[in-house]
Amino acid sequence: FQFTLGLISLLFALVFGRFVWPNLEGLTLRFVLSSCLWAGATVFSFKAIQRLSAGEVTILTTSSSVISILLGVLFLREAFSLNIALGALLIFVSVWMVQNEKLSFTSRQGIMFALLSAVCAGIAVVNDAFILRSYEAFSYTAIMSFLPAVVLMALFPKKIVKAKSLLNAKSIWLMSIFCLFYSVQAITYYLAFQSGAPISQLSPLVKSSIVLTVLLGAIFLNERKHLVKKIIASVIVTAGAILLG
Repeated sequence: FQFTLGLISLLFALVFGRFVWPNLEGLTLRFVLSSCLWAGATVFSFKAIQRLSAGEVTILTTSSSVISILLGVLFLREAFSLNIALGALLIFVSVWMVQNEKLSFTSRQGIMFALLSAVCAGIAVVNDAFILRSYEAFSYTAIMSFLPAVVLMALFPKKIVKAKSLLNAKSIWLMSIFCLFYSVQAITYYLAFQSGAPISQLSPLVKSSIVLTVLLGAIFLNERKHLVKKIIASVIVTAGAILLG
C-alpha cells in the first residue's frame, strides 16, 4: 500500500512538474520522525482492526484530530475559537452517530492499539505541517509515502516474503484505485495547509468524510438501515464544516 501510494503520488508530482528533492538541512530529524509515526499509525490501526469492530476503531482513531488541534494551537500558534471547538465537536458527534452500532470495546488491547494509532497520526500531522512550511506538497506526499514503507520493511523483513501472495491482478487493481484516491486526498490536504488553512480546522474536517461515506452508501448501495439517523448525522457534520470554515 505505502509503495503504491508513493508511486502514484510521485507520478502526480512529475505530471504537474512539482517534484523537487528536499533540502534536509534542519529537517532530517523531522523526516525521520514523520516516517516512524506514520509507520506506527499504520501498524497500530491494523492491529486494532483485528481486535475491534470497524466502528469502534473509527470512533477511537477520530481522537487524532483532538491531538492535532491541541498541538496545532500550542506549537504552530494557530488561532482557536469557540466556532472551531463547536465545529469539531459536531463532526465528532456525527461520526459517533453513524458508527455507534454494536459497540462493546471489550478488547483492551484493541483500544490501546487504536489510541496509539491516533496519537501517532495526530503528532505526525503537526510534524508534517512544520516540514511543509518550507517544502512542496506534491513532493512531500510522494516521499512521505515511500519512507514509512521502508520503516515497515526494516521492522518486519519476514513479512516481505508473505506479501507475494497478495500480488495478483485483482488485488493490484483494487489497491491501485484505492491508492489513487488516497493520494489525491493526501496531496489536496497538504496543499490546503500550504494555502493557509490551519491544521486545527483541517484535521477534524477530514473526518467528516466518514459521514459522507455512510450517506453515499445509503444512496448508491441501498444501505437504508437507520437512514433517519444517517441523514441527521449528515446535517450535523455539514453544520460542523460550516463552523470550521
